[in-house]
Amino acid sequence: MTIKFAFSAKIRTTKNKQNMGFFDTLNQARTQVYVISFVCFLCPGMFNALNSLPTAGPDAQEVKDKQNAALYFCFAIMGLLAGGLNNILGPRILAAIGGTGYAIYAAAQYNIFKVQGPSGKDPITDAANTFSIFSGAYIGLCAGMLWAAQGQICLTYPTESQKGTFFATFWVIFNLGAVLGNTIGTILSWGAGPEGYAMNDAMYLIFIILMACGSVVAFLIQPPGTIIREDQTQVETPPTNVLREFVEILKLFGNPAMLTILIPCMSSNWFYTYQFGPFGGYFSGRTNGLKAIFYWLGQAAGAWVLGNMFLDNTKYTRTARAWTGVYLMVGTTIAFFGGGAAFEYVASAKDFVKIDAGTDFGRFIGPFILYICYGLYDAFFQVFTNYLIGAISNDSETLSRYAGFYKGTQSAAGGLSWALNGFVFTKDKALTSTAQFWVMVIPCAVSLIFFALFTKTFVKDTTDENPEHGSSIKAH
Repeated sequence: MTIKFAFSAKIRTTKNKQNMGFFDTLNQARTQVYVISFVCFLCPGMFNALNSLPTAGPDAQEVKDKQNAALYFCFAIMGLLAGGLNNILGPRILAAIGGTGYAIYAAAQYNIFKVQGPSGKDPITDAANTFSIFSGAYIGLCAGMLWAAQGQICLTYPTESQKGTFFATFWVIFNLGAVLGNTIGTILSWGAGPEGYAMNDAMYLIFIILMACGSVVAFLIQPPGTIIREDQTQVETPPTNVLREFVEILKLFGNPAMLTILIPCMSSNWFYTYQFGPFGGYFSGRTNGLKAIFYWLGQAAGAWVLGNMFLDNTKYTRTARAWTGVYLMVGTTIAFFGGGAAFEYVASAKDFVKIDAGTDFGRFIGPFILYICYGLYDAFFQVFTNYLIGAISNDSETLSRYAGFYKGTQSAAGGLSWALNGFVFTKDKALTSTAQFWVMVIPCAVSLIFFALFTKTFVKDTTDENPEHGSSIKAH
């Protein structure tokens, strides 16, 4: 009788789950990951699509460098603070406010596009330049809030055995936004010839509208205290206040684990300046749009392979999986950047002709594969860094602050890389593309040492939340 009753209850539970609609599952952890993923699909996903396309000329690129420098410096400040702010206000408010900056950023780039005229060579006015830098600063503040909300959801809501998978799921959906944006741009520009610019009035308006929708979707995010994980445990959100959060954020800079992962955090966006700048200069306008599609698809594939297939493979202990991640990062750093160095040697020659996939596909294949590898590497780097951070705690408040530290320090370094191009190494003082390549590689290579040190020192097969009381959670 007991067996029959339990069997019947299981059938009713299964049927109830099958009959539940999307809105009925909003308090479930996986659904919330889908929601924040779609918010980021519309906001930073579309931003990545827009940012990965080369500008119409060197003047516009210089303005874009300054805009991105303002973005990342403000992102760095807000990123560090937003983890505590998220613990006070909650992820719904932060994501809704955070989504507003992306449409303004796109509007500022559209304004530059219009000011330069059809030829793309008209001088950029001081007003347009000022609006562009303002939009960069504003989106930086907004991005800090949005990514703090994302960090709490993706690091706190999964169970021990789902941390890699949940982040990989987010990374796939998020990057499909960039895939969609670049696909539309490439289709619209392809018929205009090799130097057809991927952006036009229609494309900018599409970007602006889609980005604005991200803030609306953010209202589907539920309070953390109402969220049920897939093992039926509830996310705990103890009360906090501004003073406590401020003190806890300051403590992060004395936290041995955070200091050990600091260099990888700072390196994780460092390479964008080269990949979206000098590397793009080796290709025709429409070819840049085409290769960008597969760069972001490579990101999605890389995140899923590493996060789902390796880091959450419960056949092996968590320490074994973490070391597998270290070995993968070492191997891909050597292989991908070795290929990049070979291409840079060839492409930096004075007689190098821009590659166009439409007229000379044979020359395009090798650099095309290299750019996909750059996308894979970015995904591996980001997923693995997040996995290591998530492996040392399950506490919602703690992980929210860790996520803020990660995005804040990442953005500080990213801002520095864009500022060097936008304010220091400009015009006749500009670094060569080869120099920028090696500036990109060195921090990534140094990060490998800290990945190994962090894994050896801090990653355990159990997550010990309170060592003084001996409580621990087994990592499955």
